[in-house]
Amino acid sequence: MMRIKASVYAAMAVASAFFLSTGAYATDTALRVTEGKPRLLVTQDGEVDDMNSLIHTLLYSNEFDLEGIVQSSSKLHYSGDENTESLRWMGTDWMYEFLDAYAEVYPNLIVHDPDYPSPENLRKITVVGNIKAEADTSEVTEGSELIKERMLADDPRPLYIEVGGGANTVARALMSIEEEYKDTEEWDALYSRLCENVILTAWGMQDSCYMDYIQPNWPEMRMIDVSGSTVAYGYRWATLEELSDESREKLSSAWMEEHLEKNHGALMDKYVTWGDGTYLEGEEDPDQYGSNEALLGDETLWVGHAYERYDFLSEGDSPAWFLTIPNGLRSMEDLAYGGWAGRYALKGSKDIPEARLYQAAKGNEKGIAAWIAGIQSDFAMRADWCVAESFEAANHLPEVTVEEGIDLTAAAGETLTLHASAEDPDGDAVTCRWYHYPLGDTYEEEKDEDKNPVAMEVEISGEFGEEAAFTIPENAAAGDTIHVILECVDGGGTNPIAYQRVIVTVK
Repeated sequence: MMRIKASVYAAMAVASAFFLSTGAYATDTALRVTEGKPRLLVTQDGEVDDMNSLIHTLLYSNEFDLEGIVQSSSKLHYSGDENTESLRWMGTDWMYEFLDAYAEVYPNLIVHDPDYPSPENLRKITVVGNIKAEADTSEVTEGSELIKERMLADDPRPLYIEVGGGANTVARALMSIEEEYKDTEEWDALYSRLCENVILTAWGMQDSCYMDYIQPNWPEMRMIDVSGSTVAYGYRWATLEELSDESREKLSSAWMEEHLEKNHGALMDKYVTWGDGTYLEGEEDPDQYGSNEALLGDETLWVGHAYERYDFLSEGDSPAWFLTIPNGLRSMEDLAYGGWAGRYALKGSKDIPEARLYQAAKGNEKGIAAWIAGIQSDFAMRADWCVAESFEAANHLPEVTVEEGIDLTAAAGETLTLHASAEDPDGDAVTCRWYHYPLGDTYEEEKDEDKNPVAMEVEISGEFGEEAAFTIPENAAAGDTIHVILECVDGGGTNPIAYQRVIVTVK
């Protein structure tokens, strides 16, 4: 189970409401956190990395309310019709086959967390959307109607929609809402509510529907483009020099084969790695990464690296929903904080001033590279749950807390001492360390040669251990924030990491 459950969601909601109401964090990147689990709806175009992402999503479905799994299309994948020839189309049956595989491991998953949704409930929300062509919004579909229904639901919690392919089925849902409500007295209030409650996340613009329809007609609806921050979890991961040795190991063949590829049950049997033998009906031969042996070791491929059998392939779309994982990094509170999903700033649009389009923040060139080892270790722990028939037969994350709390105030020059505790349900040893995370700060001391702000390091004494101390810089101004992260490594299993972010506001 993740570290944060209902009581902590409530605490996050209180903190979010406080900071938004006082203006302390009322920036263009602040999000609204409410009580209860996050709401998540995923769409995908059926590419192999989307298939891998869906498996990953299902293994985290105990952490959020999964409200829809919708097949869509993109500029690279569509079914075609009487007027359009299909392109790299793998059909829609695969989604239901994945749910059948989930059903096989479900009895084991609920041993480790009873919050996993039943296979029957997942089948009810797995539907096909607009798939005939690139940017197809020609007709109302079961998928667009489900998205519309979830958008209009009387639920105060934000709805996160992972746009895993093109945005066309989401656009069709919004078109239907416009058609029904735009000329009514309800429209202004409904428009404002949906722009506040619906948050779109996507790996790039995989069709034209966001730029051509959603942004011009729904400019205040947030769209978070994760593409610039997530190279480390896509096809080109091995080309990224910033990956640590540990992260690189946990994406490489030996680790992947042992911890994810083999002997982890029916659902993980669907997971595709380089050269693992998987053949996808409908995919073109140059993109059959699982079964085309000629692609192994080829340095001339567009992916920029010669991969080996069982190397990590891609989950390029997964970071688009990682934002909703309650892992203690508090990413749902503010897009500028940084974490497994990346760190983002408002880009907007020169033509549409009110547009809320977010892309990778400056100074975050590594994107999610710093978090890959933690992402993989946690994923592998859950893969173990698929085959562990008893709670004792697998590993589980420790519950970590900071005695002083996670939202603190202090004066410039003041020294703070923090105390951590970690309870491991399996009795494993837990190793804790603290570090300053300057990318999340609003405190800054210098400008670079281009006059961009440069985050400054805050030295922490007692970096390793349950106690740490640090001094607020003398030049910190009232309202500045400083982020300190507690990271506790579980000594069992794949050594997953429990986190807790502490935010200090200068008074």
